[in-house]
Amino acid sequence: MIKFFRRIRQQLLSEGKTGKYLKYAIGEIVLVVIGILIALQINNWNESNKLKKEEFVYLKRLKLDLEKDTVYYNQSIARANLLIDRNTTFLKKIYEEQRSIEEGKDLMNIPLWDSEYLTIQDNTFSELVSSGKLNIISSPILKVAVVDFYRKIEVQENYIKEFNEYSRELMANYVSAHPGTIKQTRKPEELAEILNTSMFRMEDFQFLNSPSNSQFQALEDIVLVYKNKHEIFVELFQELKSESKHLISQIGQELNEE
Repeated sequence: MIKFFRRIRQQLLSEGKTGKYLKYAIGEIVLVVIGILIALQINNWNESNKLKKEEFVYLKRLKLDLEKDTVYYNQSIARANLLIDRNTTFLKKIYEEQRSIEEGKDLMNIPLWDSEYLTIQDNTFSELVSSGKLNIISSPILKVAVVDFYRKIEVQENYIKEFNEYSRELMANYVSAHPGTIKQTRKPEELAEILNTSMFRMEDFQFLNSPSNSQFQALEDIVLVYKNKHEIFVELFQELKSESKHLISQIGQELNEE
């Protein structure tokens, strides 16, 4: 094609048709410019299409992470409510008379000492941030919503961690000051296989019949802390679940799934 245009230009020059040559040369330049602009437009379209496909993949992954987190919130709420129920029962029964080691042991097996932590599926968001691809989310409203949500998660994660550390420190101090009262393992279902009657002594449980005793009051305070802590956690998990569902809906709209 280039040789063809060059041949025409040479012919026009050799025939002395300078005016026609200039018009032809200008027309050729215009055609070249138009060709370049078309090529750039096609390239931009291809690049835009590529970014749109990548955005789609990331949004699908974000949505899947949030859906998994919703299941996690439900499980965490259920575990927290179990602890609240058990510890509430203990706080009611602690004022009943304990007439034997067996009754004292049964009472002390009621409270739970779990510490719920906030461990969500944030791999996709972390990847978007670390790779500098956060701007791949084309909707400004959705991008702000995603960033705000995960910032809130970070704040609540630290709050839960600090609350757990505080309650666990209280428990550690109590166990250190009053060894022998609380028997626990990380797997409560194995407790019966590990414990034996010789591990329980009458003097370990005598304080249970003395509400004015400092050990009684210390134990009551710790159980209250664990109960209140999980009541706060339930509210927090329910709030995060609600916001997570709302974000799932926003992403679904962006993906034209709704």
